[in-house]
Amino acid sequence: MKQTENFSDLLRQLDTLNEVLRISNKRHYELLEVISDGFATINREWCFTFINKSMEKIFEGKRQDLLGESLWSVFPIDSHPGIYNNFCSTMNELRVVMFQEYSPKFNKYLLFSGYPSKDGISIFSQDVTEQVRMVEALMGSEDRFQLLANNIREVFWIASPNMEEWYYVSPATKHILGFDNVEFEEKILEFWQYVNPDDLQKVKNAWRQMRERETIVEFRYQQPNQPMQWIRGKGQPVFKDGTLDVIVGITEDITKIIEREELLSRSEKLSTVGQLAAGVAHEIRNPLTSIKGFLQIIQSEGTVPSTYTSIMLDELDRIESIVNEFLFLAKPQQEIKLTVQPFKPILEQVIGLMQGEANLKGIEIIVELDDLSSLKVRGNANHLKQVFVNLIKNAMEAIQNKGKIKIIGQVNRENSTLTVIVIDDGPGITKERLKKLGEPFYSTKEKGTGLGLMITRKLLEDHEGELFFESEIGKGTVVHVNLPFIE
Repeated sequence: MKQTENFSDLLRQLDTLNEVLRISNKRHYELLEVISDGFATINREWCFTFINKSMEKIFEGKRQDLLGESLWSVFPIDSHPGIYNNFCSTMNELRVVMFQEYSPKFNKYLLFSGYPSKDGISIFSQDVTEQVRMVEALMGSEDRFQLLANNIREVFWIASPNMEEWYYVSPATKHILGFDNVEFEEKILEFWQYVNPDDLQKVKNAWRQMRERETIVEFRYQQPNQPMQWIRGKGQPVFKDGTLDVIVGITEDITKIIEREELLSRSEKLSTVGQLAAGVAHEIRNPLTSIKGFLQIIQSEGTVPSTYTSIMLDELDRIESIVNEFLFLAKPQQEIKLTVQPFKPILEQVIGLMQGEANLKGIEIIVELDDLSSLKVRGNANHLKQVFVNLIKNAMEAIQNKGKIKIIGQVNRENSTLTVIVIDDGPGITKERLKKLGEPFYSTKEKGTGLGLMITRKLLEDHEGELFFESEIGKGTVVHVNLPFIE
């Protein structure tokens, strides 16, 4: 009786396992039926044991007619030697293969993957005829290709699979990368030297990935005696007969795009700060005036030690200067009246104004402005004075002990631009901090708000000018101000 019960339990467990197996097989079947790749299995006698719906379309036949038939009835060996050799190596050597083959029977380019097992081979296949025809059409239309590639502003290139040989590089490479296209292969080492060291590994990784899939990389690029560029490279592999044939790509200069994005970001930040300033400045200014007035009365009466009232008045003055900066940013955009006037006297007035404070701090100001003597600018004198007051004051505050500030004027007559360079011998600024200069509420000074440089940049933009910083720890900071001039 007990043996009968045990046997019944075993039967129930077997039924349960069979049901699980049936459900699992059903799910696998449903999955294989809906995938876009063709899928088939063959046994070790080369006969089909399974064919999915997508493979039916590739074989252009009904699966019920093909099941049990030989693979070589679909792909005759004499006209498909590549398929025969690859799948034989899979069957005999138990090696996974991936290859592309043209089938004259179906007039198709097919991409195959073969996976061996003890029972035979599982085959995945895709019809890639359209992609191959497109590449062949591109490569075959040499005249049209040359006309297109030689006239586009971007660099179009075709490289070997290891990217050590360059089959074609369009002439735009001279304008973008600084090399003639005929000498690009010889200059490739110089190309790597001009890539920003911080981006070098990213670019090399992208080059390797281009051998496998479409890859895009953006990086900084610095030619000798040229401004820094932003470069975008895009490359992708092209396969022929299942093997990597070439890598094609486009390289373009996106410096202006990056600059526009940064300008838009600064404008958005300026707008945000302006909205904040409008809501805060007026609320602070009225009580601030009352507090300052009563504090001055207390100071005159002498009821509180003067050291206390002096400190309080100094701090109130600092609060008032911050509020004034807020109010400047909060003013609605209005047209600034610009007039043509000599530039050098404007700068000399600022230097004279700052000279007294420099003497008190033991700072020597060295001035070299002779090149600017005959130049005029179209601008607002008060706004330009504020620009240079802010920059010279920043330089003085950067010098912790006695030091020097050099103010140099230079002229570039080719593009009608004058440059004022302010150099201090302070402690310098790290690269990370240098990138953030001019952002609201970011300052390298202990009590700074970051609004001064933001206002300075805005005033220069109103005059079609530019502001650049260079700095290195232990070697001070260099500020470049570029402005258009009139002879």
